[in-house]
Order: sequence, then C-alpha cells, then structure tokens
Amino acid sequence: MQSLYGIYEDGKITLSEKLPRNIPESSNVLITFISDAETDTVGPIELEDAPVEAVEEEKSEEYYKSIREFERVEAEGKITIIDEEEQSTLPLNDYSQGGLSFISEKPFNVGHEISAGITDPGNTDLVLMELKMEIRGVFKTDDDLYKVGCMFLDPVDEDLWHGLLQYLG
Repeated sequence: MQSLYGIYEDGKITLSEKLPRNIPESSNVLITFISDAETDTVGPIELEDAPVEAVEEEKSEEYYKSIREFERVEAEGKITIIDEEEQSTLPLNDYSQGGLSFISEKPFNVGHEISAGITDPGNTDLVLMELKMEIRGVFKTDDDLYKVGCMFLDPVDEDLWHGLLQYLG
C-alpha cells in the first residue's frame, strides 16, 4: 500500500509529493486531504494522465465478514453450480440473506457470474431453475479445497432461494 497526500482546490487534487510511476492500472485509490500549512505541494496533477496498471489485492475472510450485511447460517446438503456449460454438484457450506457459499476442488474467479441450479429431486440432472450469482470471495481451506462465496444478482432470485430452502436437502 502506498500513501499519497494532497489538497483539493479549484476542482483539482494537488499532491504533496511526486506521483510514483509504478501505480498499477485499476488501483483502488484512497485520497487523504490535508491543508496547505501541513506540507509543501508539488503542483496540480491531472489524475487521468497518471500511468496505472492492474493489481489484485487478496482480501481475507475476516474482511468479507466485516462488510457482510447478514450473518451466515451453516448449511448441509449439496447445490448444483452451473458455470457456462459445466454443471457440478458441490457441498453447500452456508447461506445468508444475500447469498451462499459452497466448497469446490477448483478455484473460481472473483467477479465471475455463475448460477445455482435448483434441480428436480427425482432427477438431479434436470435443472428446473437457475439463480444468477456473482462470486465475491474465494478462500483456500486447510484441506486444499476452496470455499466460494457468492451474492445473488437478482432480489427475486434471493427471495426464491429463501422460499425453497425448506425443500432443499
């Protein structure tokens, strides 16, 4: 993490130090504003002209727990995950008001969209309904598996999931 200090004045941010040339593209930037009296400034810098490259910061499970709006509830059973053309039945780990998590042998990409498939109990190969989700976190477990946390993309899917929970097993 790198800290840069600046002053917002006349619609521009004036940095109190030179802009490093190794700022990655798509960086998350936190700007701390200070007054002129606290530091000497180097002049206005147009942020859109700053060179940037992508850096992916791995967030801990504790971070996601701290920003989660609803507490997760442990779950038993399996869930059908549909990722493009691939369909897998995986152990359900837990769920909350806004999403669910499952356990996988392979990692998934954060930000990727998948579906939770609700299957016919008599024919688990027959998917009756797909609930769209976004992968929000992937955590390697102690036994070399992956806990994959997902958020429902549609509030209707969220409501359907909670209505169906009593029937899933």
